[in-house]
Amino acid sequence: MLPCNRVVAAISVIHRCTMETRSSLVAELIAYLRANGAADCTRKVRWIMTEEIGCSMAHLLAFPELTVERGHVQRIRSMIRRCARREPLQYILGYTEFRGLRIRVTPAVLIPRPETEQVAEAALKCIEYVRKPRIMDIGTGSGCLALALKHERSDAQMMACDNSTAALAVARQNAAVLGLDISFAHTDIFASDPFRGVEPMTYDLIVSNPPYVTHEELSTLQPEVRCHEPLNALYAGRDPVRFYRRIAKRIGPALLKDGGFLVLESHAEYSDAVCKVLRDARFSAIAVTEDLSGRPRIVAARWRNNLSCKNAYPGLTTRDSASCSPNNLDGYSA
Repeated sequence: MLPCNRVVAAISVIHRCTMETRSSLVAELIAYLRANGAADCTRKVRWIMTEEIGCSMAHLLAFPELTVERGHVQRIRSMIRRCARREPLQYILGYTEFRGLRIRVTPAVLIPRPETEQVAEAALKCIEYVRKPRIMDIGTGSGCLALALKHERSDAQMMACDNSTAALAVARQNAAVLGLDISFAHTDIFASDPFRGVEPMTYDLIVSNPPYVTHEELSTLQPEVRCHEPLNALYAGRDPVRFYRRIAKRIGPALLKDGGFLVLESHAEYSDAVCKVLRDARFSAIAVTEDLSGRPRIVAARWRNNLSCKNAYPGLTTRDSASCSPNNLDGYSA
C-alpha cells in the first residue's frame, strides 16, 4: 500500500498528464466547430479561450504549450457547444466591442456590426463644428450608437428611443456601467404622436439603424441571425423602406432644426430607394458612403438646407447626386 504522500503525488502526475495544452484544445475545438458547419471557427475558439482563461490573445498564441485547467476546459467546451448550435458568440459571452466600448448584449438586442461603427463615424463628422449638439437615436437597441456618440461628444445632449422595453433595459444598463448621461424613452415611431412632449425642431442630428430585412430575405439569413437575434429589430415586412419613410416624412421634419443632419444605416440593395425617400421628403445634400466591403450602406442628408453640396457637411467632403447609385456617388470621407 502506497504512503499517502506517494498517492497524492501519483494522482498529481495523472492529473497533469490528462490536462490539455492550449494548442491541443484549440485544434480540437476548431475541428469540432467546422464539423458542425460553424463559420469563423478559429476566432471564436480563441476569443472564448482568452475570456475563460483570463489572458490576452498575444499570450494565448505565444504560449501554446501551457496546460488549461480542467474547470476551464469544461466551461470552454460548454460555450463551444453553444457555438456549434449556431448561437452568436457575443450572446454567449454577454458582450461585444463597439468603438472601444464594452457593450452588453442579450437576445433582446441586435449585435452591433462594423457598419454601425461607420454610422457613428459619419454622424460625428456631421456635428464636428456643432457646439453642444442635441442628438436623437431612433431604435437604439443595445444603445451602441447613442453610447458611442455620447462617449466621443461628452457635450452632446443625447436621447435614445426604442419600442422594446427589453432592449431599453439593456441600453440603460450599458449607459449606467459606462457612466454616460443619456435619456431613454419607450417610443413607437408609427404611433400618432410618437414624440409627445419633445420640443420640436431642436435636434441637430438624428441617427438610426432601422429594420430593413424583407420577408423574402429572412430565410436566407445565417442561423446565428435568423434563429437568435430579435426579429422585431431586423424585419421590415414586405416594404424594406417603410421605417425610412416614416423617419424622413414624419420624424425628421418634426424634430430636426433647419440644416440638421440625418444619418441612417441602410441595406445595400435599398440605398437608392432610401435616397429617393429622402429627396421626396425635401431633404438635401444626400450622400452615401460604402461599408468596409464596398457596399453602399450609410446614407446622410440635411433637412431643408440650401447649402451647396460643397459645404453642406462641415468636416466632410461629399458628393451629392440626383441618383444615389454607387456608380454616381462614391460617398464622403474625412
